[in-house]
Amino acid sequence: MTTEPAYFMSISLNVLNHLGLNLYSNVPAVLSEVVANAYDADATEVRVTIDQSSARVIIQDDGEGMTRADINDRYLHVGYQRRKDNRQLTPKFGRAVMGRKGIGKLSLFSVANTVEVFTAKDGERHALRMTVDGIRQAIGEDPSSSEAYCPEVLDPGLVDFDQGTRIVLTDLKKGLTNVASGLRKRLARRFSVIGAEHSFRLYMDDSEVTLQDRDYFHKLQYVWVYGDDQESEKILSKCTNAAQKNVGPSPAIGEGRVTGWIGTVANAGSLKEADGENINAIYLMVRGKLAHEDLLEEFNEGKIFRAYLIGELHADFLDTDDESDIATSSRQRIIEDDPRYQAFLQWLRREISAIGLVWGDLRNAEGTKAALENPHIKEWFTSLGTDSRRKATRLFGKINQLTVDDERQRSELFAHSVLAFETLRYRDNLDSLDDMEPSDVAAVSSVLNSIEDLESALYHKIVVQRLRVIDKLRENVDGNALERVLQEHLFDHLWLLDPSWERATDRAMEERVGTRFAEIRSHLTDEEANSRIDIRYKKVTGSHVIVELKRNSVITTTYALLEQVDKYRLALKRYLEEIDKDEPVEVVCVVGRDLRDWAQTGGREESRKTLAAKNIRVVKYEELLADAYAGYREYLAREQELGRVRKLLDSIADDTAS
Repeated sequence: MTTEPAYFMSISLNVLNHLGLNLYSNVPAVLSEVVANAYDADATEVRVTIDQSSARVIIQDDGEGMTRADINDRYLHVGYQRRKDNRQLTPKFGRAVMGRKGIGKLSLFSVANTVEVFTAKDGERHALRMTVDGIRQAIGEDPSSSEAYCPEVLDPGLVDFDQGTRIVLTDLKKGLTNVASGLRKRLARRFSVIGAEHSFRLYMDDSEVTLQDRDYFHKLQYVWVYGDDQESEKILSKCTNAAQKNVGPSPAIGEGRVTGWIGTVANAGSLKEADGENINAIYLMVRGKLAHEDLLEEFNEGKIFRAYLIGELHADFLDTDDESDIATSSRQRIIEDDPRYQAFLQWLRREISAIGLVWGDLRNAEGTKAALENPHIKEWFTSLGTDSRRKATRLFGKINQLTVDDERQRSELFAHSVLAFETLRYRDNLDSLDDMEPSDVAAVSSVLNSIEDLESALYHKIVVQRLRVIDKLRENVDGNALERVLQEHLFDHLWLLDPSWERATDRAMEERVGTRFAEIRSHLTDEEANSRIDIRYKKVTGSHVIVELKRNSVITTTYALLEQVDKYRLALKRYLEEIDKDEPVEVVCVVGRDLRDWAQTGGREESRKTLAAKNIRVVKYEELLADAYAGYREYLAREQELGRVRKLLDSIADDTAS
């Protein structure tokens, strides 16, 4: 006689890998799923405990708990969708449930190898243990199999409470120090429905987590709030240092409305926190939970203004029970081509543009005020005519928009700007100030001096040197030079690949993956560990770049490239996760010939999309050379009037050559 197992989970190894082990990249995202489950279970309290002594993470709530039937039919049912089971609202508080796909519980396996569940409901008490090794063993070696997995039954006497659920994570994949670091702040930023007013209180190590733990409201200099008076007042009361507060109604988008706020900070550096978190982002909240970690990623906004932005917008209309699910499997992003989301992004794009104009005016006024604190600049400013004052005000404002947090450096820029202004006025070209971006102002004002020809001569010298570098690359490409030669040339002159790659915080040429990322050597396959990266580079913005080079004569395919470089990309991402860094990784493949599959109908576009999905792009040497030539020959073609110093330098160069 066989005994029916107490608990069972039916899951394929492929599902476990894609929706469990690889579903989330950080601990706060995983714990957010457990907290959301507690909210959906009508809990009034959920407590997160980091138990350093026993190396455990414990999450306990006082929600409705689970019977044996609930465990099997709902909790262990991968893909169970409660909204289609006529359970869109919670029975006690009538909460609109956060859960949708029924796969959030699998995220636990991305941070822990062992998960224990203790639960009590209606007089029943149950306890079970699930392990990654146990699931793999039950499923077997065939990744496509879908065998039932029966969690280990634990003693119900271990359930020492009458109602609710306790989740215990052990055999963690990251150390507890990494788990605990900044966790309170990150959890606070992932929920907007915490607090007594929502009958849902979140605790970490017995101390309540509140919205104030987000630790960014005090940084706001200007803030734009959307919502009714009561909602707006709650937000504004937290913005204690804001110099400008703008309140408006909730904008309507289709049949829904947007609430929340967008703000800017006084110093862009304040958005880069000591623990490595970068909060230069606009968060999207849906049903009180984080749905998209950074809406700014959706825009190609290259202006300096972007570096000052932060915000939190609520759009519950993006998740309605009668519409298809708009979230990706990881629950951290939105499906991009959904019409509801596209309409929302159109509004946000317009709103950010409008805020940018107001922000510019406010910073202009503030910049002038700051500049005039210097009595010498004030005396100079007072001597100007009305029109010149207006242009000087805009110049000071652009300097004030720069991401310069050192006040001494900012004061020096103000002083240099006076000289730049007078030089342009002497040239009768003050109108050119209106066409300058703040970064242009910084470049001009920091190097300009009374010998104005010196700047022109130095830049001319740089251009000539760079054209020689470009010509040398052309020579190597045409001669079908070995990859090593091309590699060394590009490594020494990274600006050939991208003009913005002038400086790096870290870079390396030809390194073995397993040696560089020794900390994660045990997680790599032999093929991954022994593979070699041609060039690895880290921009000052924090992005990581891997460059793969092919000699000019080599013809390859999209999938061959993808197979090769994806090893490097995944190894680097694993390393960054191991050191708790959430930084983007991009890959640039430089080739000499069209990829073989580009010759097919639509092949080039299909190739681009396939690679772009993993932040990989292909550039041909001829494109690289054409862009580099255009960027510098255009300057020489325009520059006809040589100054005295440049003529002298050119004469000396000619004499030396002869």
